[in-house]
Amino acid sequence: MNPQDAQFSLDDIRRLQDRTQEQIVRQPFARSSVPLAALGLFAGLASVDLQNPWRTAAVLLGFGLFAGVGIVHEHRALVQRKPTGLEWLFWVGLSAGLMLLFGVFRIVAWAWLALPSQGLLSQGTLAAAATAATYVVITPLVRRIFRAIVLRAGRA
Repeated sequence: MNPQDAQFSLDDIRRLQDRTQEQIVRQPFARSSVPLAALGLFAGLASVDLQNPWRTAAVLLGFGLFAGVGIVHEHRALVQRKPTGLEWLFWVGLSAGLMLLFGVFRIVAWAWLALPSQGLLSQGTLAAAATAATYVVITPLVRRIFRAIVLRAGRA
């Protein structure tokens, strides 16, 4: 093998590695999955103001849809690999951030808008809608952060 063939092979490996990393980043944030995940997030969070047994059913359906969208996309993924520790930390941080944001929106709905804690237009419903909308809006930023994490892991 001459040096030129070796360089072509290395270039092919790098190109395929870049395509693999792009696919890893694209998988969890597919355009079809973000609205479905946001709908599940809304249903799960809005259920806090419902009475039992409706609350339990809505929580299971909402968060089941939210998690199910991710699981289905992961199983259908072209690239299958184990997430790194930093990626797990990213997903846990994103989930915690969304829950914190829901709490802030709920306090705002109570303090500024004086919405009731029960009913169709309640603090939880408005906070859940605002949280789901924020999730959809910040998806491009979240995708960029996740891309940086994946690229960092690919260099290691």
